[in-house]
Amino acid sequence: MSNPPVVPHALLLLLLPANGRETVSGDLLEEYREARVPALGRLRADLWYWRQVGGLWFRAYWWLVVPVVLLLAVHDIFNTFRAPSGASYLDGLPRVALAPLPPLVGVGVFVLAGAYGSWRTQRWAGGFVAALGVFLVVWLFMAVWWNATLYPFAQVQQSNPYWIQAWQWSTHRAHPPSLFGFNPDTPDETFLRWMFWDNVGALFFLGISMLTASVVCGSIGSALALMTARWRRVE
Repeated sequence: MSNPPVVPHALLLLLLPANGRETVSGDLLEEYREARVPALGRLRADLWYWRQVGGLWFRAYWWLVVPVVLLLAVHDIFNTFRAPSGASYLDGLPRVALAPLPPLVGVGVFVLAGAYGSWRTQRWAGGFVAALGVFLVVWLFMAVWWNATLYPFAQVQQSNPYWIQAWQWSTHRAHPPSLFGFNPDTPDETFLRWMFWDNVGALFFLGISMLTASVVCGSIGSALALMTARWRRVE
């Protein structure tokens, strides 16, 4: 008898609240074995199972992810479309609403995800999975967003004196020869390629920072939620 993949099945058990864990996981297992595998084959049935687990996660935590990705998109737009002097058009607006996510806000999101996930599932690992999921969804959004907007944004940026100056400074002073065998000091370093590698570097280093924050802060949030629940039961 076919069994679903081990990893998504384990994640499913960590995502579900205690009162619905056996029912929901049992229903998915039955449909996987009796309907999806015979109709789709093992590989496509496994993909279907992964989608179900991802959908369950998103339905539980979309309210955390959506505001974060919207703030990131708004910040990137205002960071790109600057005045010729380099001033951001956000400077005259309330910065609380449209400013880039500061470290404390990012920490708060992961702590909240961990706390809510742990409270919802009554498991420390449930909060840990919630925080990691927030990191993964936000990081994937960043990767897709930056690749989708690279060319149209670069067309605007390369006519802005602020970005032209940043490009010239970076290519002539800031960067050593690349590990990939490409030297940005050479004349063939185009503005578009400079923007591409800048996005790659930002995605890599910001991803490492976010992953670390999700692990640490998600664990803290999960532990705090469980301790609070225990104190309430004692009282």
